[in-house]
Amino acid sequence: MGSAGIASADTAYKDITPAKDIQGRTVTDFVSSECGGCHNPKLTGATGPNITMDRLRNGLKGAAAKKAAPYIYPFPEESVYATIKGGRSGTAMPAWGTASNPIGKPLTEGEMKAIAQHVYNVPPPKDFHWTMDDMMKTWQDVKASENGKVTPAKNVDDLLFVTERENFSVAVIDTTKQDVVAHLPAGARAHGYTFSPDGKYAYNLGRDGWLYQYDLKTLQAIKKVRLGLDARGIAVSDNGKYLLTGMYIPTQAVIVDAITLKPIKIIDTHHVKDPDGDYVDSRICSVNDVDPKKVGPYFLMALKEGGQVWRIDWSKPDFPVAKVANVGKILHDGFLREDNKTFYLASQSSNWVAAIDVATMKILKKIPTGKKPHPGEGAVWEEDGVEYAATPHIGEGKLTIWRTDNNEIAGTVKTEAPGLFIRAAHNMKYVWADSIFPPKPNEITVFERKPPFKAVKHIMDGTLTVHPEPDTAGKFVYVSDWKENKVRVYNDETLELVKTIEGIKTPTGIFAVHRRHETGGH
Repeated sequence: MGSAGIASADTAYKDITPAKDIQGRTVTDFVSSECGGCHNPKLTGATGPNITMDRLRNGLKGAAAKKAAPYIYPFPEESVYATIKGGRSGTAMPAWGTASNPIGKPLTEGEMKAIAQHVYNVPPPKDFHWTMDDMMKTWQDVKASENGKVTPAKNVDDLLFVTERENFSVAVIDTTKQDVVAHLPAGARAHGYTFSPDGKYAYNLGRDGWLYQYDLKTLQAIKKVRLGLDARGIAVSDNGKYLLTGMYIPTQAVIVDAITLKPIKIIDTHHVKDPDGDYVDSRICSVNDVDPKKVGPYFLMALKEGGQVWRIDWSKPDFPVAKVANVGKILHDGFLREDNKTFYLASQSSNWVAAIDVATMKILKKIPTGKKPHPGEGAVWEEDGVEYAATPHIGEGKLTIWRTDNNEIAGTVKTEAPGLFIRAAHNMKYVWADSIFPPKPNEITVFERKPPFKAVKHIMDGTLTVHPEPDTAGKFVYVSDWKENKVRVYNDETLELVKTIEGIKTPTGIFAVHRRHETGGH
């Protein structure tokens, strides 16, 4: 948070009565969920600055100040409120007093004051714990009544899973009908998806740590278990036996039986050494599976604060771990090239994408892509015998493309705003990317697959558009409109809008079941 004043038209801060909860959530839960992603659940800083009570009241000094610069000075409670309300231009800090915030409707002055008072007066938690016993106490079969009316598809690869972000659910689209065929229960902000290699199951890991298992034939949720208090990444082993799930709270990963959904092992990431040599509790920010036929029977997981990547061998009963350190500061999304030999991982505070040799666990190169790269599932494609990869950025309106044979930047595409997700497939004519931040949060950029990567169209439909995803044939691309509760369908050849799908509540991420056949780019 930076310095900000309070507009004179506002109610005087001292006269605002703080709310008792925020949009039906406790203030503590809201701050942990909505602020913890960028500022760290302990509020000590990540892509966003340190906003602990001590820093806001007293400022930072010494080594702590050097690490957190330039956000080191005391910051009055009223200015905290103003920053919450108005956001910070040029950063990912949203204006919570407007409908452009992540939940889609403005917070009241009382709600924003409650947040300001909380971070200014309540010490952040020091430790989080969630044991195997805690997990098993939550394990259960999903009741049939929790599933809504469904229309199963003939081919599971024709299905798309769409996060209904604020509805604790996922919508399922049958691309042969270009319509919704199911709404299934899920955890909060249904975040990470993966699909069993045999096409039998889909899995979703919510941001609240709830893992759901779905039967793809019947489109029914069948089992669920809570693996943590805040979670992000998930991957399934190529033999379909194991899931690896990455937690934000507590700082650990959990290996799960992919059939029974029962936890098998906790991999602890407390007290690991970061790139500065300090010992930190590190969240798990990226989880990926490696094709055993191409490299080995591995999971990869990235330690956000730890700046490390750990490779887990799922073929051995003790799940041995190999590690590479000093990958970068504040890691985020990662993806594999097609042959799975190179793992690309964003370092948002170092402004690069690290290229890691999966077999040797050595860093090949740190590619200076731009300000705060956010590849999402990434994009990998081949054109004229050359394989390319690409990432958007949350710090600037730029898409950066590089060759995977030498990890040299091959070109860039300008966008009008920062973005989150980019998508390509072998049977698509173009590469598609979103720009979800102001000033153009409804921009979808479509560009050519070969140099100079000419932008052929900037689609500007809707209000807040995100996460383009192709169908299995690569003929149509589906795009969520988070604010308008719609998914739009475009022809990848003509770039024309062919259909608008209604009846989806706060749609965000779209994930195709046919991804189970892909080995690169996610």
